[in-house]
Amino acid sequence: MKPNALSEPYSDKKEPLSKFKSLKLKTYFRLENNPLVELISSHSHSTDFTHKRSDYIRRRLWIMCLFFAFSVPLFGFFDFLTLPQAHAQTLLVARISLSVALFIMAYRVKRSSSVSLIKHVIALSFLCPSLFYLYIMLTFNSLDSVPLIFTMMPYLTLAMIGLFPLTIRGGVILISLIFIPFMLVQVHFFNGDYWHLFNGVWLFGLFAGISLWLQIAQLSMLMNLYRESTVDPLTKLINRRVMLRRIEQLKQQNIGFSVVMFDLDRFKRINDTYGHLAGDNVLKVASHIIKSKLTRNDIVARYGGEEFVAILPNTQTKQAIRCAEQIALALKAEPIKMSDENSITITSSIGVTQYQRGEAIEMMFKRVDDLLYDAKELGRDRVVSDIR
Repeated sequence: MKPNALSEPYSDKKEPLSKFKSLKLKTYFRLENNPLVELISSHSHSTDFTHKRSDYIRRRLWIMCLFFAFSVPLFGFFDFLTLPQAHAQTLLVARISLSVALFIMAYRVKRSSSVSLIKHVIALSFLCPSLFYLYIMLTFNSLDSVPLIFTMMPYLTLAMIGLFPLTIRGGVILISLIFIPFMLVQVHFFNGDYWHLFNGVWLFGLFAGISLWLQIAQLSMLMNLYRESTVDPLTKLINRRVMLRRIEQLKQQNIGFSVVMFDLDRFKRINDTYGHLAGDNVLKVASHIIKSKLTRNDIVARYGGEEFVAILPNTQTKQAIRCAEQIALALKAEPIKMSDENSITITSSIGVTQYQRGEAIEMMFKRVDDLLYDAKELGRDRVVSDIR
């Protein structure tokens, strides 16, 4: 085993130590994203939540596409009862075309859980019915001859958006895909009656607003449930279960990674001397320091008690050691206020290893845990790796 000295700062892609020192203690607690920002766009969502939300959308999208793939051509029966046969036959071709497209989309989302694929399919699942609506409406000579079911199609399509926990940005994009064909139809049949046009647009806006509200409410509820089940309430880091899920995703994608395990030295003594509230404060500060030295692609979790684990994708052991050393320096450099008179600094014993392709995750964690134990045995406040 190779212990690493912590006497010098390390240059790396992480932010410099001087920058971290300038932070005020109160910034450690700004760990959650602005709720409004999270509702507007998915850019601030964690990778794990993005996959969870995508899978939730995928199941509902599959049911919706399959249902309408069957029902759209069946309702063609009413076209033959209410419209001239030639017109009904033309609409039947359009119905069958839409049905085939929906079947293909249902098949694709059933076979794949790719986040990118789900985004494209959900857009197509609303664009295709909107184009179907545009085509059908253009086959009529006047609005008076259009059956009510076709006139209401844009509003019914808008209502379907409320089934999905989309961001505001995603909802607005889907509404736009429906609104453009809707307005083309309004322009096509416009006869100078602005009041009728205004009423149509107002009704569209009303349905759009309700759909946005429903989807945002779903997204907010999903976020709250996700946080309660996956995020440590004290440190705001993901828990062990989510970390293991992320590791499995890395393995499936054949992405190599290093693992760094931290254990705060003599943490029990802090609790015994200053109390558990002070110990909780130390955990918050330590978690923020660790997270601040990692990149967006890195994964950091509270492993249990005063232990933290960082997973560094596409990172070799030597680079992971430099990262661990930099975090150890940052931990020692930041005084933590215990009371008006007392402040302390903390140190950490750290183990570093690299995942060996094909090995069991349990073996990897046993190896890094043994390395952390070696760091404790060698006197604490050091990094120990399995590089010989």
